[in-house]
Amino acid sequence: MVKEILKNTTILYVEDEKTIRDNTSMVLGIATTKKIIVASDGQEAYKLFLQYQDTIDILVTDINMPFLSGLDLIEKIQQTHPELPSIITTAYNDLEYLHRAIELGVAGFVLKPLDLHKLIHTIAKALMPIILKKKLIATNEELIKLNQELEEKVLQRTKELERLANIDPLTGISNRRDFFNKATSMLENSRDKQIFAAMIDLDNFKLLNDNYGHAFGDEVLKQVTSTIGSFLDNEKQIFGRLGGEEFAIISSFSSQKEFIDKMEEIRESVSNINFDFNQKIVNTTISFGIASKEEDEDINSLLSRADHALYEAKDGGRNKVIFRSRT
Repeated sequence: MVKEILKNTTILYVEDEKTIRDNTSMVLGIATTKKIIVASDGQEAYKLFLQYQDTIDILVTDINMPFLSGLDLIEKIQQTHPELPSIITTAYNDLEYLHRAIELGVAGFVLKPLDLHKLIHTIAKALMPIILKKKLIATNEELIKLNQELEEKVLQRTKELERLANIDPLTGISNRRDFFNKATSMLENSRDKQIFAAMIDLDNFKLLNDNYGHAFGDEVLKQVTSTIGSFLDNEKQIFGRLGGEEFAIISSFSSQKEFIDKMEEIRESVSNINFDFNQKIVNTTISFGIASKEEDEDINSLLSRADHALYEAKDGGRNKVIFRSRT
């Protein structure tokens, strides 16, 4: 345990007696200490401390030294680094020294002649709270990081679930609920903008399903949806699947003619799609019912008028764009 503590420790060791200094620093080095910074008096030690202060883990100093005593050195260092642990070595047991050492919060002392085994264990004991605190901080930081990562994953998963809850799984566009939420918001914030609605239905879709199967029908729905979406601006138009082969668009356009022209462009493009069924070319068409929002009209009323226009397009031969005014 002692070796484990000392192997990553940098010690500032201060001793004015050369023989003691050389022997002790050598033994501390053998004790797998990371680094020994050695000084021969308090003044030199303080200069070295200023040079290596970011790496020093503990101070081991004699008390009686020329220029600057060990206790004065400790007091000076504590002005900027109050948490740095310190150990004193001394040949004296004068109560005045001991009282001052206690006031300075010295972590331990070892009497001379030095018992180096005891010195090493005293250093390890003094460092233990520091090491435990660092481990606790590191563990806490790791927990904070893991918690942040978990919160981010939960947030991403929540957004993904919200997205999945709002899209039609087959076509990838807004489902009925999301369409009505967005359309209602657009109408409430339309102010002076002209808002148009289009109800869209694939012509004879049931017959297509019956003749070619539902898998082929699903592929037709996806390609038709993709084609319609390619003509729309997601910032200005809301496009959703209301159910089956029925779709709707809510959009702001500068004029009725501009909107109708855009829907005609979409209708023609869909009619030109060649679907491949076992090397047989199959075509389909779509019909549009269009209405323009009146001043006091809500989304249900607007779509209802567009739906009536859609019935007219169906009854009138399909593959048409029909506009219905409120009157």
